[in-house]
Amino acid sequence: MSNERFWSLIDKARNGSEASASPLKLREVLRALDDNEILDFGHAFHERLCDLNKWQLWGAGYVIAGGMSDDGFHYFRSWIVGKGRQVFEIAQNTPDNLGPFIDDREVDNELLEYVPSELLEDRGIEEDPRDRSERRSDADPKGDPFDEDTVDSAFPKLTASFS
Repeated sequence: MSNERFWSLIDKARNGSEASASPLKLREVLRALDDNEILDFGHAFHERLCDLNKWQLWGAGYVIAGGMSDDGFHYFRSWIVGKGRQVFEIAQNTPDNLGPFIDDREVDNELLEYVPSELLEDRGIEEDPRDRSERRSDADPKGDPFDEDTVDSAFPKLTASFS
């Protein structure tokens, strides 16, 4: 699936709003696709999650949420993808600039990533779209881990807004 196609589907699921895509709306958007397109979308979604698996972003999420577990970081990345291409690119490159895109500290969209698998399961297909990924596991974030005691200084804009 092309990058443009992926982000256009996310935008449809956002329904023209500033919010993150809802799982219900994404299900509605993807339901119109054939099985292979849903698999491709699920694969592309997982690849985006892997792209965001960086300690620097986890540090930003830690500041925003006032702490963040490993599961919370995973759901935060799903929330970012659901916010669309612009927020995704900011998160990848300058996560201290995420503040204007956050309405509250609820930066969790866990269920969004499960939509392709659930739709396929409804159609009798047991294949997990993540299995198509060359980066099947996103267990180890890239970069240097942040220090909880000094993380605020690494993200002055977010600290000013969320501390």
